Amino acid sequence: MFTSENQIFVVDHKLWDDLAVDYDKSVEDNQTPIITNYLKREIEILTSICSNIATSDKNYSIIDMGAGTGRVLFALDKNLKNNSLEFIGVEVSEPMLNRANQKNQNYNASSNIKFLKHDLTESNLPEHFESSGPTIVMCLYNTLGVIPLDKRQMFVDNMRSIAGDDGLTILTAFNGDNFGFVAPKIYRPMMPMIKQIDDNSFDEKNRIFQNNLGFRSQWFKQNELKSLLHTEVDPIPIDVKIDDKLHTFGNVYLDRKIK
Repeated sequence: MFTSENQIFVVDHKLWDDLAVDYDKSVEDNQTPIITNYLKREIEILTSICSNIATSDKNYSIIDMGAGTGRVLFALDKNLKNNSLEFIGVEVSEPMLNRANQKNQNYNASSNIKFLKHDLTESNLPEHFESSGPTIVMCLYNTLGVIPLDKRQMFVDNMRSIAGDDGLTILTAFNGDNFGFVAPKIYRPMMPMIKQIDDNSFDEKNRIFQNNLGFRSQWFKQNELKSLLHTEVDPIPIDVKIDDKLHTFGNVYLDRKIK
């Protein structure tokens, strides 16, 4: 049962196993202009950030926490064209991992991408990662919103620990400061994955999308995510054009300034 943000809930891993079948259909392969433009802009921003700091003279690792079927890692590998980079996708859902590994086998490149199975809510998550160089750790597309409240700060702190002093932690999240406008436009095109929208699905007061099948995602205001990241850096907006007007549908957050 999912209720308010102040109550603890448990991530249902089986739910994500069931969603895996239609995940790409609702995200990567979704042809709805709002979704395609959002994803395109998100990748453009991430590519720019990574290209500015992941220089070819150092062996950088880029880790995507909650990688799904690998959408972002494949796009970054294609855009960055840097053989010194190592890409790691972390996912707990076995069906998601199976799909990601299948895509990796079909990927037309000498792949530097690998996928690992770990639970993002484990307290010892950093113990699974050792890098010979700086690390960029990412959690994208509002994945943070499905991490339980009582484990959320620990997860973000673990990301920062894995990134280390020379790395970078990146979060992307939907725009919780405009939940009422943005949320319906994000979730209605994702019906193949979320399956249903109920009368009480859009909880604008608590900025939560949920349905009676168990899908639940918390949205965040800018100040909340900056606090979780312990950062004063203002986020980079992910803007989407609707009727010739730009609207901020999400933001990219960094835990430190980059040159």
